[in-house]
Amino acid sequence: MPRKKKDKPSNKVYTLTLEKQIDGSPVIKDSNRGWVNWGQKNDYPYRLLDLYNQSPTHHSAIQFAVQSIVGGGVDLEAMKLDSGDVVPNYRYGWDELLRSLSLDYMLYGMYCLQIIKNKDGKTYSFYHVPFEQVRFSPYDEDGVFTSVWISADWTAIAKNPPIELPIVGMDDDDNLAQGKAYAYVYTSYSPATAYYSAPQYVSALKAIQNEVEIVNFDLRQSLNNFTPAGMLTLPPVATDEEKNAIIANIQKMFVGSDNANSLMITFREDSEDSPVQFTPFEGKQTDVDLYSASNQRTIDRILAAHQIPSRSLIGIPDEGGSGFNSEAALLETAYNLYNTLTGNYNRNAVIKSLNLMFKMNGIDTEVIIKPLTFLENSMPKEETTETEDVIDDNTEENIEEQETAINQ
Repeated sequence: MPRKKKDKPSNKVYTLTLEKQIDGSPVIKDSNRGWVNWGQKNDYPYRLLDLYNQSPTHHSAIQFAVQSIVGGGVDLEAMKLDSGDVVPNYRYGWDELLRSLSLDYMLYGMYCLQIIKNKDGKTYSFYHVPFEQVRFSPYDEDGVFTSVWISADWTAIAKNPPIELPIVGMDDDDNLAQGKAYAYVYTSYSPATAYYSAPQYVSALKAIQNEVEIVNFDLRQSLNNFTPAGMLTLPPVATDEEKNAIIANIQKMFVGSDNANSLMITFREDSEDSPVQFTPFEGKQTDVDLYSASNQRTIDRILAAHQIPSRSLIGIPDEGGSGFNSEAALLETAYNLYNTLTGNYNRNAVIKSLNLMFKMNGIDTEVIIKPLTFLENSMPKEETTETEDVIDDNTEENIEEQETAINQ
């Protein structure tokens, strides 16, 4: 029986979507289980975490923003407080709590605290809750959410059952039961979003993802020599096993970051021509230039979304002339500009909660943060001391010489 002929492939043009898109505004919907899903699969914060961990520029920008909030830490001495007597909880101090809240705020635009009234019935303990573990309950009839759900891993809730905590304000301390856990949540306003705030860098999500792909491309190129350097043509062999063995041996010699460039290998149909031939590939410099330019644009877009005015602030050298006498002067000016644009706003968003925490524990004192400086200690103390000593010695010698001249 004759075989049925296969249909010839059509000449239709197909469009391939090569982008793994992360929407700026995630799908938010009621799970019908008591909480509101954050993202189509309730995993949006984990995707934000992946971008934070994989994008060098984005990671550095977040760390810089966090450090600008934390500064040199809470200055308890300037606040005239004893560090041993004033702590948020028994596990860590104010600096650790401040850094954790700041990181969540810069990553998600929100942060969460767990509040517990202590055994004395007068003071409170405050614990940071990583915000990727938090999901809101639906709004009540008054249009507010009154509780949150917390799970250690929302992708495996069977093993990590969510628990519900009532939301309270820090001015409701008289109504809190002793030993019971409550949640305090800080959210920032984001247009066209319900429940979950959007991070400040939301406009650069695609640029951040693009940098992640660039990093992956560089890694693949280093490990596998992604771009072949040439084509090696070999004489015919009898079996596929021999062919595969030859290719495997050549790969061991040439493939990998330790073995220079890669090769593209083909086999001749006959050996009438020269038995072995190598054809080098000439790279296109324009492709390299386009790749480099795309990488630079990606970095600029990420920094613009974070409102960071200078690459130097996150450790990227400024290749162009800055016009400043020193790198410290450039950093100081850029940092002051950043504080004016967004740094002070971010800092106040976190410090206001620390002020409320102190107030709940009977300390009506504004939190003071040790400032960051870039021009301090620019000259080693030893050099300064030697210079002062020389000046002092010369001055004494001059005085002695003048006294001798007057006596004579």
